[in-house]
Amino acid sequence: MTKLLKINSQVNKGIQIVILCFFVFIDHIYSQNDEKFYLEQAGFYKTILRTKNDTIIYLTTKQKTSVPKPTLVFVQGSLPLPILFYDDISTGSIIPFKIDDYRSKFNFVIIGRKGIPLIGSYDRDSRGYVNEKGEVPKNFIENDNLEYRVKQVVSVVNDLSKNKHFKNEPLFVIGHSEGYRVVAKAAENNKKIAKMVCLSANPFNRIAESILKERFYSIDRDTDDQSQKNVEEDLKDYLTIKYDKNNYSNNIKYKNWLSYNQNLSFESFKHYKNPLLIVYGTKDIGSLQNDLLPFLLNKKNLKLKSYPNYGHNFEFRKINANGEELETTYHWDDVFKDIVEWLLLKEV
Repeated sequence: MTKLLKINSQVNKGIQIVILCFFVFIDHIYSQNDEKFYLEQAGFYKTILRTKNDTIIYLTTKQKTSVPKPTLVFVQGSLPLPILFYDDISTGSIIPFKIDDYRSKFNFVIIGRKGIPLIGSYDRDSRGYVNEKGEVPKNFIENDNLEYRVKQVVSVVNDLSKNKHFKNEPLFVIGHSEGYRVVAKAAENNKKIAKMVCLSANPFNRIAESILKERFYSIDRDTDDQSQKNVEEDLKDYLTIKYDKNNYSNNIKYKNWLSYNQNLSFESFKHYKNPLLIVYGTKDIGSLQNDLLPFLLNKKNLKLKSYPNYGHNFEFRKINANGEELETTYHWDDVFKDIVEWLLLKEV
């Protein structure tokens, strides 16, 4: 009897394992089908790029025609966001401008952030993805630095340049906010990038942006004494980078801070020979130092395009006489229309 009970127990465990595996398998099928559905709905297909030490996922718009066309790689900003979002009606990408009108002109490419799901719910994830514990995934945090993001972009550019569907036409990159700094570094001495567009950041680093904001706000608030102390602290942080980076090399958060502050984007621009377009809104204080680029670069194929009264995301805020905000409108599509016109120019 004891032996029979043991056998029955083993059988029951085996059945449980089979059932568990069945549901895991079914759940896997459903998740695959969900991903396939959302990719199809958004008009993208997925590429899994395996390098020697990494796996990178990027999406490319589906080819509606066999006619060759330029490829545009969009590099997003700093938040831990999926690259596709769905709601009850449709699925869209993290690209902030409408791309449907331009699919016949470009192949669009978006690179996934490390450790973040490819697809997310707009309601749940549009402010930043967190896992079931309410935390940003560790894999994202460990790779949230300039060095890693540049490696991603360079790897994808190299992969596209070898693909028969893309290699015979120009490849362009656009970087917004943190993406500005990423593409600037990735484009150093990179002849595969035919044109580059950098939006909504400054040509120095985050510390310089912080200093400019500190000076700007102190003018209206009469806080010069405190602002001066803050500026001196920022300058001290920058000037001691070369001494501190060895002491804090194992600190993940410091590595992110370090990577975006020890590199100056305008120095990267010096090593990029092809046409460069810098785009920013005049209400985006951190971007205003782009006005200095003609003084910093001896570059004939540099173009600056500013948008009066627009902010970091090219938003326009309508304010009444009491300083109350009445309405905010976003003008990404107008900005992108101008970018397209510049990208398609034969001579710049």
